[in-house]
Amino acid sequence: MTTTVVHLVRHAEVENPDSIWYGHLEGFPLSAKGRETAEALGEFFASHTLAAVYTSPLTRAQETAMPIARARGLDVVVCEDIVETQSYLQGQHADRRVFLKPRNLRYFINPFRPTWGEPYRSVAARMVRAVETMRRAHPGGEVVAVSHMTPIQVARLAVEGRPLQPWLRRVPCRRGSVTTLEFEDDRYARTVYREIGTASAPSPDSSTSG
Repeated sequence: MTTTVVHLVRHAEVENPDSIWYGHLEGFPLSAKGRETAEALGEFFASHTLAAVYTSPLTRAQETAMPIARARGLDVVVCEDIVETQSYLQGQHADRRVFLKPRNLRYFINPFRPTWGEPYRSVAARMVRAVETMRRAHPGGEVVAVSHMTPIQVARLAVEGRPLQPWLRRVPCRRGSVTTLEFEDDRYARTVYREIGTASAPSPDSSTSG
């Protein structure tokens, strides 16, 4: 039996003092704390025999990926499929002020459907495509893919065969966390979730395929 591992890493904390919904916007590098987390991720993965390190094309993801790749002497490979979700709220404040603009209310008419941006089915399709491509390119190996919160949450649900929930709060994915998807041959086997810098052992959230 061949075990292949894909580690989905959420980028570390971003320098964003004005609390902007940055989405696909550039100009949002890691904060000092974020850089520390990225280095901690590099230390964590230094003991893993990684075959490749992939990243979203956005700066915050690439800055998180670089210490991981450097620790293993690898290049960072940009993967467009694992980029952040598109949002109509991009550039606005990412807090309750977003609800004070009447024109934004149309995006929240149906709270059971993410009408504020890219549909979850679209996110799931591209994220699963990326995970499958990585798995097939590195059978029996481990790879890291640095992405963003919603894409990682959606990818996890899709790979595990769970419904795509309208609200994703129950799917943990803190900044700098690692959501590990394990495959045995061509089948999904289990998920392990870790928060680097706060807990070195797998969290109770770890699950399996059955």
